[in-house]
Amino acid sequence: MNLIDIIDKLRTKIVKKIAYGILVLLILADFIIPRHEIHFFGDKVPGFWSLFGIISCVLIIVVSKWIGQNWLMRDEDYYDK
Repeated sequence: MNLIDIIDKLRTKIVKKIAYGILVLLILADFIIPRHEIHFFGDKVPGFWSLFGIISCVLIIVVSKWIGQNWLMRDEDYYDK
């Protein structure tokens, strides 16, 4: 079994549902776990840091793909010109 077959099997709907389920559990755990001290306004809002982390990761991925496609990638005949 090669790596491509493993990746194709991991992209099933069941694995995605499990990942989303874990995400929801982590956000719900933020409501249950008590806070010791409040240092930042986000500490007052339940689930803030979980959502902040998800949004940050998505933003990093989108910006990285944009930089890669619009700045780093060159045409196939770049060296032939």
